[in-house]
Order: sequence, then C-alpha cells, then structure tokens
Amino acid sequence: MYELDVVAPDSLGRFVYRWYGAPDRAAVEVEVPGVPAALVEWHRIAARYSYPLSRDHVMLPLDPGRDGGLVRFWEGADDWYGFRAGEADPEVVENGELPTGLTLSRFLVYAAVYEATYAPLHGLVFMNPPAGQLRGVKVRLRELDDGLWQWPDPGTRYFGDDDLLAHLGPDRIVIAGRHRDALGRFDGLGVPWDWDTRTL
Repeated sequence: MYELDVVAPDSLGRFVYRWYGAPDRAAVEVEVPGVPAALVEWHRIAARYSYPLSRDHVMLPLDPGRDGGLVRFWEGADDWYGFRAGEADPEVVENGELPTGLTLSRFLVYAAVYEATYAPLHGLVFMNPPAGQLRGVKVRLRELDDGLWQWPDPGTRYFGDDDLLAHLGPDRIVIAGRHRDALGRFDGLGVPWDWDTRTL
C-alpha cells in the first residue's frame, strides 16, 4: 500500500485500482462547475466501478454550493461531512461544526480506505481485544506512515499491505482483505472473532 504511506494527488486512483482491480465500466465525463477537483475525481473513479466504493456512508451527488455555504458530500447514519463552497481544496468539517484539519483531497483518500476497511467483502472484527491479541495482529501488518492514518484518534491507526487493511486500537481489531485467503494470516492466533465473513 505504498500509495497510502505518503498521500499524494494520485493516491485515491492508485488505491482504488489496487484494492478493487481494473474498472468494469467505461470512463464517463463528470463536470460540475464550482465543485472541487478532488471530489469530481472521486465521482469519476466511482462511476467506473459497478461495485459501490462507498457502502457504509453515502457519497452524495455533486453540488457546487453557494456563497461559501457548507456543502455536504459524505453522510453516514450518525455523522456527515461537508466543506465551504468556493475553495479549490477546502477543509472538511464534521457534522457542520467540527473542523477536521484535513483538506478535501486528503479526506477523500481517507474515506476510500475507511469504506474498504469497514464495508468489506472479506473481513474480520473483534471489539475490545486483550492487549496480547491486539499485538499478535499488529506484528503481522505494517503501520501506514502518513499522518492521515492517525485521524481522528491517534490511538487507533491504519495498517496494511498489498492484500489487507486494518484499523487497530485498544477498542478494536477491524481487518479487511482483498480476497478471502488474505484473512488466513490471522488464523491460529486464537482470536474469537465477533464477525468473520468466512463463516457467514
């Protein structure tokens, strides 16, 4: 997951291609004047996949907003994210009032990784793990370097490699695999998974 170690302008496209494979739909032209380029790019990339890239949250239709008003773009059951209209790469705001400290272009990479991790086809979850089991999982992965992966809680961080993503902290082990067999790396640890897609 080298494209995630240093988040760059092309990280979103490179990550989506690596995680989901080649697109299965033809390219489409997406043009909405006044919408930041990073958000237009998200919609261009997402339109090329029949499998939705946003499944836990909903990526809302493109909206240019008006006069510096707050534009919602990503929404979940209990939270939503927006930005002030009129800036090229605005700061993202949570629930209309909490500044995230992240620009939209960086936040969209975070959103893509969040969705891949928390709404996977192949995954494992164990909540409130004992410290020893958390360590056992961590040593089988590599922590992603970019400071983005410490947001919003530095105590819970993203890890990964070519076939796996994980969000690990004192209260959770959440693992996603690009394919079913990738999850086998954690067999034999004795973790009593709360959720294991291989048993569903």
